[in-house]
Amino acid sequence: MANLKLVSSSDVVAAPLRAPRSARSRRATPKSEQTRALILEAAVDCLNQYGFHGTNIARVADLAGVTRGCLQYYFTTKEDVVIALAKHVAHRNWEVYESHAANPPSGRDLVEFAIDLVANPITDRYRVAHLELLTAARTTPALRPVLQEAARIVEAQAKRFTGQLFGNADLADTPQFRAARDLTALVNDWLFVQIFPDRRDERVAEVLAALRIALHTLWRIPSLDAEADLAKPRVRVRAGSVKPPNA
Repeated sequence: MANLKLVSSSDVVAAPLRAPRSARSRRATPKSEQTRALILEAAVDCLNQYGFHGTNIARVADLAGVTRGCLQYYFTTKEDVVIALAKHVAHRNWEVYESHAANPPSGRDLVEFAIDLVANPITDRYRVAHLELLTAARTTPALRPVLQEAARIVEAQAKRFTGQLFGNADLADTPQFRAARDLTALVNDWLFVQIFPDRRDERVAEVLAALRIALHTLWRIPSLDAEADLAKPRVRVRAGSVKPPNA
């Protein structure tokens, strides 16, 4: 009969925990990167159709046209998917802007062109996904640092985009430009979720026209730090008549 020896838990050497499959190092290939991007684009569509709480591994796999096992080779859990998605959406949104800003229309006012670019329906898929992730971050703490990192990515992209469109990347660091960009984003997000009972296109056109005038007025304010400057009456500016400095 074999002798049995009792050992305490302190005598047991714990086996090292295995990292999740999505975190293990593996050689990236063009095919694997393509599959990963396909899954993330399907996750964008899933957020658009079902919202954050309706998004799950099975639905994302179905929309991507891959098996659940294939999806979980890249992303083990839903949390893995949405964390990667936050970065993906930040990159893709600005890639769309930059691709269109590469050849701005000749003679077109750049401020108006930038507004139309941000409001373009081609970015609606990513706007929905971003808004869903921002809302989910209130109850999903793991998303918050990732969205903060995505925001830093957006800041760097915005500066590159500014240099590409206006010919001066440093313009992105001026208070006027930051205020103009944030105001544009707020207005466009508001328009995106606002339900107008009638004449929607006409109402949207009115709001965007007012936004253009507001942005052109910003360029005429010497400093956003001086309240006296903000209080001074300004000459009415016709949209398209004033261009940003160094444009």
